[in-house]
Amino acid sequence: MLNRKILWILSITFIALVGMRFNISILAWVMFVPLLLLVRETEKKKSWFFIFSLMQFAYFLQISKIITDPMPIAMALLFSVPMALGSWIILWIFEKVRRRIGDNIGIFFFASLMSVLEWITYSTTEFGSWGSMIYTQLDDLAFLQLSSLFGITFGSFFIYLSSAFITVFIANKERTLFIKPAIITSVIFLLFYSYGVIRVENGLSKGEHVLVAGISSNMQITPQEIPERKYLQNGTNILIEKTQIAIDRGAKLIAWNEGATIIFKEDEDIFTKQVQMISSLNNVDLFIAYIVPIDGIKKFENKYLFISQGKVLDEYFKYHPVPGEPAVKGTNFAKVGALEYANVSGAICYDFDFPVLGRELAKKDIDIAVVPSSDWKGIDPIHGQMARVRAIEGGYSLLRPVRGATSYAFDGYGNIRASMSYFEENDRIMMASLPTKKTWTLYGAVGDIFPFFLILFMVLIGIRFYFKKSN
Repeated sequence: MLNRKILWILSITFIALVGMRFNISILAWVMFVPLLLLVRETEKKKSWFFIFSLMQFAYFLQISKIITDPMPIAMALLFSVPMALGSWIILWIFEKVRRRIGDNIGIFFFASLMSVLEWITYSTTEFGSWGSMIYTQLDDLAFLQLSSLFGITFGSFFIYLSSAFITVFIANKERTLFIKPAIITSVIFLLFYSYGVIRVENGLSKGEHVLVAGISSNMQITPQEIPERKYLQNGTNILIEKTQIAIDRGAKLIAWNEGATIIFKEDEDIFTKQVQMISSLNNVDLFIAYIVPIDGIKKFENKYLFISQGKVLDEYFKYHPVPGEPAVKGTNFAKVGALEYANVSGAICYDFDFPVLGRELAKKDIDIAVVPSSDWKGIDPIHGQMARVRAIEGGYSLLRPVRGATSYAFDGYGNIRASMSYFEENDRIMMASLPTKKTWTLYGAVGDIFPFFLILFMVLIGIRFYFKKSN
């Protein structure tokens, strides 16, 4: 086996370079090989603790790639600590079981453990799907189509399998034992990947389209303090002017980015009537996203108004505030508006890091999702492309106007229908033509059924492990 110091260096390097910003996608397929080789010969508690420390450092470097102004470096620890801890626990469990059941089954046990960890994380915690291995392949649209079948854990499963197979080929002298399962697994993967290629090649949405617009505010709103009223009023007026420009260009559905402006509680009724009037007079549908301070900026409402024909169809509060964000947490999923051209609903930014929420919209048969967002340079364009996977899972079009990053419009196959950089000279009005009819997906119908099959497999392995231990 390779020298342990070399494996330490490779472990840190691979984890640091995979995922997030400056992602080297091909390394994802071998990311866990050095770690899996290390734990095969790890016995003492001290050595396991050292591996834990190594992983903490590596994941901190990985998350640090997305930390840019105005985010503090401490935010990297918020995500890196639980990611490293979860992966380390899984490695410990896996290695204990592998030594009992052998490598042939161990390969699939490792991939199952890691995939189920992803599912548990985004289903039960507020960390969402950040860290999912499928996001390391955001430039491979054909591969992303696997999520339309069984969600993001399905694609991640194959990536984890790659590391597990490579490890056993390196660590074992009798490599012929693993050739047959490797070939079968590769053929199965190629069949699913071929499905993705065919889906992309034939991904032409039939039927009518609607012209939509995403408006990005250039107002500088920070967590430190509320800007002066004059500044806010001027910024709000600019947003309204741009809304009128989008109307003049023919947009039927218009959305502002998350927290596009700040509206004080005492001014909210007048503001609401103003945007209702715009909708009514111009026969347009609006997603007006803004912030309402409650206790200065220490606590606030982060929401949007969904307005059609002058009527407020939904007042939606962000369902998943980012950990540490002092926003009032929403208690209900967004309502669906049955508009003349499509069923439309939405979410706000971080909400779409949770596949469960995206699937809830798919179950309601929406055709277009509108997701006002606000990012920063460190997660541009990753965060927008993560939302793209929700569109593929649910088969619906997606409009995502953003402040501080790239705004996107996707169809239900993940094709980019429009994009607009926040950092370029433009009028911050993104126009796009989006399909008005959703595409049926298996994931939209059955949801996260794949992790349950993996859990069943692991239970059977656990039973076998128990009886082997007893004997």
